[in-house]
Amino acid sequence: MRHVLLCLTLLLLLSACNLGTSSVTPIPTPDIPQVEILSPENNQQAFEGAEFDFDIVARDASEGIALIELYVDEVLINFSSPVEEDSVPIFRTTMNWRALGVGLHIIEVIAYREDGQQGDPARITIEVLAREE
Repeated sequence: MRHVLLCLTLLLLLSACNLGTSSVTPIPTPDIPQVEILSPENNQQAFEGAEFDFDIVARDASEGIALIELYVDEVLINFSSPVEEDSVPIFRTTMNWRALGVGLHIIEVIAYREDGQQGDPARITIEVLAREE
């Protein structure tokens, strides 16, 4: 009898639970500008004083790209904006940097919309080697 009572209690508890399979629609994450460093490649090495040309492309189909910033070791060294309009859906630019300071350097590029919304940064590492004399 005790076993039957325990089973009935368990069935009663389970029937009281909402075990339905209702689907939950997640709240969409707002899209943000996307940026990519096309060249140079990650983990490239160069001698101190070498010139790097960074080929960068940023995309934002909803509101467009208004600004791209280039940072080396968290210091802003260059920026570029579209010439033809305040913002464009795809913006490709080239920015340069003279490799100074022996060691590893973190290169970071950030794209912005006209309203200031920034995307996730694209990052690469460049190792600057001392010139042999």
